[in-house]
Amino acid sequence: MSARKSMETFAHDCAGCNLCVKNCLFLQQYGNPGDIVRQVLEGSLDKEIAFQCSLCGLCAATCPKGLNPAGIFLHMRQMVFEENQKVFAEHKQIMAYEQRGLSKRFSLYTIPKNCTQVFWPGCALAGTRAKRTLQVYAWLKTRVPNLGIVLDCCAKPSHDLGRKAFFQSNFSSQEQFLEQHGVQGVITACPNCYRIFATYAQKLAVRSAYDLMAETWPDDRVLTGQVTIHDPCGTRCNQDIHASVRQLVRKTGLEIHEMPHSGEKTICCGQGGTVYPVAPPLALNWQSRRKAEAGNRKVITYCAGCCEFLGKSMNTSHVLDLLFEPQQTMNNRVKSTVSPFTYLARLWLKSRLTSSNRKDVLEKELPVNTCTRSGISPARLLVLLFIVAGIVGARIAGVDGLATQENIHRLVGEFGILAPAAFILLVTLAPAFFLPGAPFIIAGGVIFGPVWGVVYGITGATTGACLAFLVARYVASDWVEKKMTNPCFLKLKQQTEQHGWKIVAFTRLVPLFPFNLLSYALGLTRIKFSTYFFTSFICMLPGCVAYILLSSSLFDLLQGKWSTQCLAGIGLLVLLAFLPMVVKKYVPQGLKNKEL
Repeated sequence: MSARKSMETFAHDCAGCNLCVKNCLFLQQYGNPGDIVRQVLEGSLDKEIAFQCSLCGLCAATCPKGLNPAGIFLHMRQMVFEENQKVFAEHKQIMAYEQRGLSKRFSLYTIPKNCTQVFWPGCALAGTRAKRTLQVYAWLKTRVPNLGIVLDCCAKPSHDLGRKAFFQSNFSSQEQFLEQHGVQGVITACPNCYRIFATYAQKLAVRSAYDLMAETWPDDRVLTGQVTIHDPCGTRCNQDIHASVRQLVRKTGLEIHEMPHSGEKTICCGQGGTVYPVAPPLALNWQSRRKAEAGNRKVITYCAGCCEFLGKSMNTSHVLDLLFEPQQTMNNRVKSTVSPFTYLARLWLKSRLTSSNRKDVLEKELPVNTCTRSGISPARLLVLLFIVAGIVGARIAGVDGLATQENIHRLVGEFGILAPAAFILLVTLAPAFFLPGAPFIIAGGVIFGPVWGVVYGITGATTGACLAFLVARYVASDWVEKKMTNPCFLKLKQQTEQHGWKIVAFTRLVPLFPFNLLSYALGLTRIKFSTYFFTSFICMLPGCVAYILLSSSLFDLLQGKWSTQCLAGIGLLVLLAFLPMVVKKYVPQGLKNKEL
């Protein structure tokens, strides 16, 4: 049935009893849903009004005829998007949040051998409580054999904003990928993810982590006092989850005071349905209403998003914090990560999971037509503009003339005691601007001598290589990957995935690839950062020592003197020149010169 036909049917069936209006702040402002739909069909009311509905489903829970007004308002949102083919400017931030969650740098699929179930914590929990997510996963693994874990976005923002085709394509690809690897069920700690899987999954069974925890969580009863529970809208129709969460809270020893709107009749925290960006007063009214119902009691919820939004105006904690740190939670001493640091927390979580389950990590490619990026993100654009501006500025300023021993000596010398810091900074930033690092390293020998020249030079070179690596992995991975289309770099990625540190060592010792591009390219692989760091440091050190020894004796050479350090530098450079012929026989076939 088309969206318009559904609206016409709804307008005919709605009796206008106003039972739903009594509970809904949105409907109290605009009238009963039947009248709203009729006005939209007549053209006297804009369909965009639907973006002020929280899509919480309270109206459906109270309708005596079993109608679902929230579903009709979702249809309106879909119609608006189909007509405009873009989201509102107010929703760009939430779309950027979703895009990052779906991107390679934030997503992770860890599926062990014989895995039939995976833990899907959701974006909000992983970002605000990364360590807690690890604790829950560790606990679940003791109950579920071969449990995997997935860090990915279910794309609920796109679902709620009416991007129906994208949502369906993305969710379908996620489900198919899991099924292809033997996964039969998903355990989630996010009510919104639970609702998405319960509604749209074709074959995957979904279960709440709270149901599983309630079965065997110890009955410690270490606390006293009374709390109230905010049930998220995503679990409105699941009484089992409501009961499980309450059972878990009671196992800590706390008593529960039920608010007037709880369980199936719960109300929105104010953040649901992406209402806040377009109607902040309405969203805050929902928040105030919940605060009034809670009174002075501490609120316990099991949605990370609800917890953060309600926590801005009332004493609110997540049930997982209560279970793992009961005393600290009741004393308000458990802190969650706040935006924008939630992104760093998610990267940390991914790193921890990757390092401890490396053999089980799978790389999932989303179909091209599911890409959410209609353009470059502001953060990525800023990075790219910074690099481009640096390159252009360096050329205009005559960097070739600047990167000579004499000029660099004079420039760095002007910093006095800050000269080492300035030198290290120059060497560090050289890769970011695709500038040759050799002139700077050579200058280091002239300025600081053979010992400190090596120390400062290798410090800057390693830091610069790591900076380029991290930019490629966490900041501009998609942009860098688009640039690395040469078959040589594709082979490099494949061989690095297979042989790890050996490829890093070989490419650092044998100049098959430009140094700066190599650092960015290796950032696209799944090699551990620590492995990349130590291997790069060790394998760049001989070249750095050779250049420094030679350049530090430059003034002696100008005077016709052959110092020991000069001869040592020349000898080391000769050895490095013949090194490719020595190590080539030990290199995987995919990276040999004849194949490049």
